Amino acid sequence: MNQRYLCSELIDLTFANGRGQSANLEEIGENSALVLTENPVRRGAKLQLNCGGHTLEGSVGGCRFEKLLGYYVEIRLDPASRWSPEWFAPEHLLVVGQTAATRAFPLAMASGY
Repeated sequence: MNQRYLCSELIDLTFANGRGQSANLEEIGENSALVLTENPVRRGAKLQLNCGGHTLEGSVGGCRFEKLLGYYVEIRLDPASRWSPEWFAPEHLLVVGQTAATRAFPLAMASGY
């Protein structure tokens, strides 16, 4: 099972041709990542995710455009390039449970007031 984490971290993408672009890491798991970019990325493109002084390698599984945000790029990490939170943890990291029930809290409880 690939546990997914929501996150927000500015990273750099480097492509096989040496070109690069900045991206925001939106979601990460052991064998996949989702980034938000200003430019589209071709499906199948090989790339590196440079984050927190670490590098992950993979290929683009898909790219979809969201009018107000940009391009969501789905990345499949190579088998030799797996991620774990012990290795690199984005500053803003939230686990997304596969079977977790959604819980709502009254504003007073949620805000501490």
